[in-house]
Amino acid sequence: MKKLIVICVAMTMSSLLIAQSGKPATTPVKNNAHLKVFNQALLAGDISTGIIALNYYISEQGASNPYADTLAMLYMQMGNFPQCYFWADKRLKENPADNGLLEMKGICLDKLQQPKEAIDIFDKLFGKTKNPYHAYKLMELQYSIKRLAECVATAMVAEKLQYKPEFVMSYNVGDQTGRTYLQAGVYNIHALALYDLDRKPEAKEYFQKALALDSNFVLARQNLDAMIAIENGGGKVNTNNQKTPVNPANKQN
Repeated sequence: MKKLIVICVAMTMSSLLIAQSGKPATTPVKNNAHLKVFNQALLAGDISTGIIALNYYISEQGASNPYADTLAMLYMQMGNFPQCYFWADKRLKENPADNGLLEMKGICLDKLQQPKEAIDIFDKLFGKTKNPYHAYKLMELQYSIKRLAECVATAMVAEKLQYKPEFVMSYNVGDQTGRTYLQAGVYNIHALALYDLDRKPEAKEYFQKALALDSNFVLARQNLDAMIAIENGGGKVNTNNQKTPVNPANKQN
């Protein structure tokens, strides 16, 4: 049975969080033992120890502390999404306009299987940043719960944004991982939403647009081939709408 393939993305976020990961959240307190352990652990690549040290530091200094943002980010990098959510949400109560904290909260909600709540976050975030990565994540979430008209509307806005060659994303096909331009990913998921809305000629056009940007984009190629096979030989399309949880990918500079 032929079927269209729903893209499973290792999201390449813009990312306000990742951009902050290489610098301390605030001026270190001289001779603070917990921060000394934290800095030493990060130099050694020992995130688990860094998390423990920051928990001790925050318990000593109080949660109204920029290092709590760093703690949330480290939890996210370790895939500890409930803990990341706890700190991101707590810090947002003090800094509601912080885009990095909003992004972390939205990612956590997605990973914790709360797509509607994650959509609310990324809708707000994209409205503020007009960032192509935030647009893609919003589209992915909207498509995952079949809010197809919303997905197409987001895609139409996303396609007017500026894309750079370094805006890339990762995707999975079975056990294989591929990489493509972010704009090609936008076209592919736009096409999937159009297909499900029974706007098949437009869907084919967007699959072709994705391949025009990247002829090696496996998912778009398989989707287009499936469409052609169905047109030529009949069959039934069964779009697979399951998402495999994956960690946010690091943006390649």
